[in-house]
Amino acid sequence: MHFLNRTSDWLSNALAQPVDAPARRSRLWRLSASCAVVFLIALGVRLLHWQEYRVELELANGDPFFQGISDHYKRQAQRMLEGGGILFPSDPPVNGDAILLVHPPGYSIFIAGNSVLFGDSDKAVRFADMLADALAAVLVLLIAAELLPMSMAATAGALVALSPHLSYYSMRLSPDTLAVLPILAAIYFIIRANKKPSIIFIIAAGILLGLSCWLRSNALLLAPFLTLFAVLLFKRGKRLRYSAALLCTTAMVIAPITIRNAIVFRHFIPLSLGSGITLIEGIGDYDDEQRFGLPKMDREVQRLEAEWYGRPEYAWNLESPDGIDRDRARFSRGLAVARSNPGWFLGVMLRRAGFMLRYNDSLRHDWPFGTAMASILSSEASFSHGLDVSDEQLAWSASPSDLTAGDSIRSPHAESSIVGDGQALQLTGDDSEFGDQLASAPIAVQKNSDYLLTLPIRLEQGQMASKITTTDLRVALDSVRVPDAGLERKKRVKQSAKESGEEAGVDSREQEPATIVKLPFASGSRTEVRLVISNNGQSPVRPLAQVGRAELFAMGRTPFLWTRYPRGIIRGIQRNLYRTGCMLSLIIIGVVLLTTARRWRVLAILLAVPLYYMFAQSALHTEYRYILAIHYFLFIIAAVMIGCLLILVVRSARRLSHPFREAS
Repeated sequence: MHFLNRTSDWLSNALAQPVDAPARRSRLWRLSASCAVVFLIALGVRLLHWQEYRVELELANGDPFFQGISDHYKRQAQRMLEGGGILFPSDPPVNGDAILLVHPPGYSIFIAGNSVLFGDSDKAVRFADMLADALAAVLVLLIAAELLPMSMAATAGALVALSPHLSYYSMRLSPDTLAVLPILAAIYFIIRANKKPSIIFIIAAGILLGLSCWLRSNALLLAPFLTLFAVLLFKRGKRLRYSAALLCTTAMVIAPITIRNAIVFRHFIPLSLGSGITLIEGIGDYDDEQRFGLPKMDREVQRLEAEWYGRPEYAWNLESPDGIDRDRARFSRGLAVARSNPGWFLGVMLRRAGFMLRYNDSLRHDWPFGTAMASILSSEASFSHGLDVSDEQLAWSASPSDLTAGDSIRSPHAESSIVGDGQALQLTGDDSEFGDQLASAPIAVQKNSDYLLTLPIRLEQGQMASKITTTDLRVALDSVRVPDAGLERKKRVKQSAKESGEEAGVDSREQEPATIVKLPFASGSRTEVRLVISNNGQSPVRPLAQVGRAELFAMGRTPFLWTRYPRGIIRGIQRNLYRTGCMLSLIIIGVVLLTTARRWRVLAILLAVPLYYMFAQSALHTEYRYILAIHYFLFIIAAVMIGCLLILVVRSARRLSHPFREAS
């Protein structure tokens, strides 16, 4: 007990803030400088990630994963700009069309505002999102500075600034990052109200929580949840008044959307639809044995509903016709499963809560668990030129027969032959999942230069990928999945038929031309590379493709070569720190340290938002982007552990150096 008491006293002193006036003035200067540094680091890290992500967007003609999400917001923004009404639609929905209820209108309004100011540019919206996330890092620092010593606050801001996960989602055209900013600001005002009681701070917090709900509906019940912590946060006599002010203000901000929904759709819907589909898909995510027959993906929901209700038109859209009735029926179906299997459903909620605490790791990566993974920054400056080429830029080419000649490397079980009068190489892969099937002879390149390799390839069966690698095949400079041209054509035909209301036809597979695969890469310090074709996952048949003439174009010297210095440092931190084992250990130890120091109020403030999402979201289908808000607060707790460790290291170093100072 004596040891525990001494440890508790030491931690209380280590976590204490300065109380004398000179120290507070010095702290204010350090706080201002730290905010500026953290903002610049956060924005710089996101711009470096954007430098790599921009090329992916151009190659894919949009973000494949977020395309449907961003298209919805952009369509609604365009409707607003064309006079279709910002909140109330000028044309009332027909046949139960609930497209307006898919998401709250806030992000569409945000996109429309960007279009008015900067033109119809996705880049402007993405940059605004990145700026918002950089400001979020500053807000984390300010929140931590209200609760902890300055060194720990700066560490917390730096953890947010350097996070590959938060950087990844800040570049996506979705409201997930932007919706966190008002939540952080609301918690900051609640902390201020705790230190200097004022109803104005609480009203500001309620307005901000309501604003977050205009962007994403996940925070709908956050205000009521926060009132549960009123006992720890506010003094007697103010708890009820402050809680009521927070609830009423949040409700008033949300009210215009609720009123719109009641008038236009004649239903009480506070913000948006979606609880039904997220409930049944959440059950499907964990029902590996398919005991309940519930879908995992939106397209499965559409197909099954068309079968269940005998309504073929349901297969085309989730929200039309009868969008509200269908979503409520989904909720009833999912709730019936939860009621009849309470133990199993509780286990699912616990497992989903554990998923929310993941970072980069080697655990389950299938949908939606793979959404917890985020690419770390490359150590070298990436390809930064455009993708348009001319014949004058051609630096190398290889016919199909050349690809298998010389020092090329082939899998012993792969089969290849020249077909079509020498115009194509027919390559049949082996039965491995990701094994390299063919690697060209070394291709000469200049150091620190950008190149674009084009490769006509027609995938006939299975799954394949093409890569540019080092000559030893160990490092991939760029890779891309070879698209199934026939499947892509069918998707386009179905989408066109869906929009026109006509029946979709099916094109002949033999009519599909080869797809031109583009591989942009920066050579870095290398003078030779290889073109590699590999398998790309499990397949019931051996992959088969026909490959045409490969051409390499020299695009010029790689810009921003100086970024390799900060890139190397940032990559090292992201690679080693933002892993599930490491970060979760820091968070758990941070909770233990705050508990040992009896900092109950600090712990309550920092855990309120994470606990809300872990309770409220764990019952529903969850992607990592839905629960981003929890990590901003968990990083503050992790900073407690890092800060205490640094204090111990500094004090130990001083003690070890003390005899030497006396001797001198």
